[in-house]
Amino acid sequence: MRVGGPARYFCVVRNIDDIRHAVLFARTHNIPFHVLGDGSNVIVSDEGFNGLVIKPDIKGVHFTENIDTVTVIAGAGKNWDALVGQTVKKNLFGVENLSAIPGTVGAAPVQNIGAYGVEVKDIVAWVKVFNTNTLHTMKLSCEECEFAYRGSIFKRPENKHLIITHVAFTLFYKGNINTGYKDITAHIKEHNLKVDALSPKDLRRIITVIRSRKLPDINKVGTAGSFFKNPILSKEKFSALSHIYPGLPGYDTGEGNVKVPLAWIIDKVCGMKGTRKGNLALHDKQALILVNRGKSTAQDIKKFAEEIKDDVKRKTGIDIEFEVSLVGKF
Repeated sequence: MRVGGPARYFCVVRNIDDIRHAVLFARTHNIPFHVLGDGSNVIVSDEGFNGLVIKPDIKGVHFTENIDTVTVIAGAGKNWDALVGQTVKKNLFGVENLSAIPGTVGAAPVQNIGAYGVEVKDIVAWVKVFNTNTLHTMKLSCEECEFAYRGSIFKRPENKHLIITHVAFTLFYKGNINTGYKDITAHIKEHNLKVDALSPKDLRRIITVIRSRKLPDINKVGTAGSFFKNPILSKEKFSALSHIYPGLPGYDTGEGNVKVPLAWIIDKVCGMKGTRKGNLALHDKQALILVNRGKSTAQDIKKFAEEIKDDVKRKTGIDIEFEVSLVGKF
């Protein structure tokens, strides 16, 4: 988002011993620590962070071939999209829908990144973490990570002592291309493509094109991608809102609830899509995305985001949540 103050201390860690030294440094100086990936989903306060920022730079990717699957183990510092690129070059199925998402491998499980009908929990085998309480590593199974919509145990304050070092994924030699998302379907129809003939590499190319058209250019503006989570409502709440706002989209979660596209509410109900406030704006092509076009502060961003939250609450009764993480004092 191109805002935020400095870290009091900062270090890059490239192995487990580095992490152990960093944690002991924080303990010795009685300061908090914060683990930072690439910062693509973070808003740092204007004051910065009065502690130690630890940036994992553990790289490396290892492929283990099984009978029907391939286990891919990647270091937390590996660029996420680069990893996706490596897997599709090998024509492996499972992760291609998560193409062109900024960030690192280690950050992917934290908020259970998802796009175009796929979430990272669908392919995670296990996550290796460094426990800063015991100063030892441990592996957590996919189930133990307790993945949820844009969430996991790693997002909870009580689990900040767990630092992700490696993630293992289960990918497939054969699979079905997931083209159910409307933007993908529209692209396939527009270009007269045959779904059955599409490879993971083809779908990655399609999604990269879609995202480049839909999302702001991070080289021109500050952005953290989707700023808000899509709300999940009870079927009763969704039905009541549908009567008030005809045409409200909703997708069954399979758990008796309905996920509602917040972008539709911000646009059609609140009329705020493309709204500008000083140097801040809601993106004119995707209302979930907040962009910084100039010298806005972190406090400016939070205030604008709170105003959007309040307007949605006032008109729909829905309490929406930030998808981005706030670091420091606001």
